Amino acid sequence: MKRFFLFYILLITFAATKAQQAVTASINIDTKQGHAMVPGSSGFNARIGDKVWSYKHPDFIKAVNELRPGWLRYWSGTAGDAFSAATGMYDKEYINMFDKGEAYDRLYQFVEVKGPHRIIDLYHLLGTVNAKLVITVNAFTETPEMTLELARFCKNNNIKVEVWQFCNEPYFYIPGRQRYWWNDGYDYAQKMKPHADAIQQIFPEAKLALNFTWDGIWGFMKEINSYQKEKGAFWNVFSKHSYAPHTGKEESFEEAYRRMNTKLIEATDKKTMNEIEEWTKKDIPMLITEFGVWNRPLNGIMSAVYNAEYTLRQLSHSNTWLIGSHEISNKIKPAKNLNKEIMDAFENNVSINTTKLETGIEWDDEGKALRIVHEATNNANYVWATTVTGAANVPGLNNKEFVGMYALAMQGTNGYDYLLVTNRSGEWHDVQLRIDGISINQAVERMYIAETKADDKNVTVIADKIQVNGTALIMPYSLVLLKWKNNRKQLPETSRIYKAEVKSNGIALQWWKQPSAVSYLLTITDKQTGKKTTQSLTAANYICKGLMKGRSYEFTVQSKNKNGVSEFSDPVAINYKVPAAPEIFKTAPRDNQITVFWKSVPNATGYKVMVSQPGGIGTIVYDADNVFGFKLKALVYNKPCIITVKAYNGLGESTPSESVTVTCKQDIPLPPTNISAIENSNGSVALKWNEPKQKIADLQYRLYRGEQPHKFSVLKEGLTETSFTDATIEKGKEYFYTVKSYTTDGECSFYPNIATIIRSNKKIAVEVESITKLSDAIEVKVKFSNIPTDGESEFAVLLSDVSYLNVEETKFKSANVANGTYTVKIPLDAVKAKATYSVKASVQTNGGTPVISLPPHKEFKAE
Repeated sequence: MKRFFLFYILLITFAATKAQQAVTASINIDTKQGHAMVPGSSGFNARIGDKVWSYKHPDFIKAVNELRPGWLRYWSGTAGDAFSAATGMYDKEYINMFDKGEAYDRLYQFVEVKGPHRIIDLYHLLGTVNAKLVITVNAFTETPEMTLELARFCKNNNIKVEVWQFCNEPYFYIPGRQRYWWNDGYDYAQKMKPHADAIQQIFPEAKLALNFTWDGIWGFMKEINSYQKEKGAFWNVFSKHSYAPHTGKEESFEEAYRRMNTKLIEATDKKTMNEIEEWTKKDIPMLITEFGVWNRPLNGIMSAVYNAEYTLRQLSHSNTWLIGSHEISNKIKPAKNLNKEIMDAFENNVSINTTKLETGIEWDDEGKALRIVHEATNNANYVWATTVTGAANVPGLNNKEFVGMYALAMQGTNGYDYLLVTNRSGEWHDVQLRIDGISINQAVERMYIAETKADDKNVTVIADKIQVNGTALIMPYSLVLLKWKNNRKQLPETSRIYKAEVKSNGIALQWWKQPSAVSYLLTITDKQTGKKTTQSLTAANYICKGLMKGRSYEFTVQSKNKNGVSEFSDPVAINYKVPAAPEIFKTAPRDNQITVFWKSVPNATGYKVMVSQPGGIGTIVYDADNVFGFKLKALVYNKPCIITVKAYNGLGESTPSESVTVTCKQDIPLPPTNISAIENSNGSVALKWNEPKQKIADLQYRLYRGEQPHKFSVLKEGLTETSFTDATIEKGKEYFYTVKSYTTDGECSFYPNIATIIRSNKKIAVEVESITKLSDAIEVKVKFSNIPTDGESEFAVLLSDVSYLNVEETKFKSANVANGTYTVKIPLDAVKAKATYSVKASVQTNGGTPVISLPPHKEFKAE
């Protein structure tokens, strides 16, 4: 608090003395130009797996309520690749399918202690702040069958999913990184098609997004485009991640500042959007599920301003839809680190209620900036064309300069209009403010962060009211929100019913509480008779009583204020009866646990799992809550478990599902990993995979093949080596392969990646022959055949640092081409010490598509 008053006094003093020295600039708002935007367009990736927080933790709930995101992502990014949406927990077999599975061990341990992170809990929490849900489908380790049941669960629980994104950062799981989840963007697209079909079986009009790229690295996207040209696009949303100022090297604040000023523009300009549309389609909606700075020297006021300005610049494009920063629990953090309590509980196998571990909350500077942004983005539905002239320039890379100020105005839905201004320069600005050529002369509410030095941290949010008489003073290194009453007659925003549960005395409903509404009209329709009744309510919740059991009812709600009523919300249908019995569709024994998966049913508010073992203490009943998968733990080895599942709601329990019998065995192996399929010169296919990480005696492999992803039959079993040559393929057919491990105790429950054949092109070939370290360079020798060298030809190698998350490739051209070979010398100062690099050869003739050397690609480690 002391710092706040000192800073505020300092700003007032500076403002009085700096007004005469300030740069004169202008911001012009044109309300006749612009485009619609989605209220709540700014949200977050949500990675809370390895923190104390869960969706029901009071401090996380407080963080969500204070930060007010427009949407959140389930289940996170990289952390979601080994996560089961059915159980809300991690799966050991999923974890062990990855080459860096140990990164998931901590997540596994935390969630084992905290308990399931259920999608229904997140959706209900989001409903309390009028926020939306984005799902990233884990198509790495989950099958289309599991995706189908996730979609069915959402349908049965009236969960509205804004968009389904397929995989987190798939472009890192390609042969160039010695990973064979997909060979390229085309292969990724064809492997996502079965997941898309599963979702559209339940939601025919679903929004579907492939994950195309990081910023302007378009190779993977162009490969996806080749699928689109050949088979058409089954997706209707473009998505990407963006960490534009990130670099794999340490740099000074000054270097990082110049990089930020350059990359911010490059990642958000019209040229970039045009390229996206060129390789997808015109006006395709854009979803960004992660963006950030990821450049440590910028942490503080500059990363805060960057997060705000990146959001605003993207919103200036008409097809930008949802933008998510990485990530919510880094924007507001647990103030007290209680991670040790979690780890101690796991190691000692002690059950604790982690929602009782009080952490408090601590705001990060980026969170403060985005909370200011959300004041506008949550309450606006239209972007006005906004231009800045006369502002100071800031330095960028390569001695370039860029305008250091940005502004975006928005039409509000709650009686206010908004203007957000960022200033990345160290200059004060006296800014003339005009709307449609007329100066703003009125009282405005202001909220801002500002610092006197570019590398300052721990910024203070200041809210006040000022009188604007045509101009406003904008501070250095700042984000400023101005809002003013618009005096327009506006209807309230449309609400959404986000919770509907069958209770013993009726159906309980909750819906978005709209700030511009004074009351709500709830319409109840008896689907059998068509009779409609309407209730006028002041609260955003209601229990509908007096309903007839066995009848189906539909509910809609309208927001109301003095100007009228909103449109109807999307209808929600509930049958007021005991739910039907669920159906178990898969079981997965692992150690002394069994994970049970079932098909969810409508009208259920939860499920009970019953298990009994012969000679045991009878049937044990577990309340699984509202999920479609559950882990049974601490079972006895070698004794059959008889398992059934019931659904329940406020009226009672369903009949039990058909029972399944499963036995825990000690030597059921983990899955093998990273299967690849590379065509030999004679047309046969060389298959290779890695053995499971856990050593088990008498291990064997069962090889599967199919003509479509996920539709397999056994090709060969009884294999004891981690390789096999398939000489039985038919010419002209495409094949897909996977592999499972087994012992006499049983087979692993899930298969790892699916390998697509990497074809060897007999007519055209290019190959990295050798990599040699010289005194002043890394020399790469390449051989090629059947490639014409006449006309305009480019011979090069593509260098990619694969020791960290990076999709950038640096091209080094060769001028030394002769007799089917060429050499490239890479200067030593172009590589980082101890970094690992992947090297591809590339030959492009007459501007055509480059011929790239086939994987596996050679690598070297810099000294």
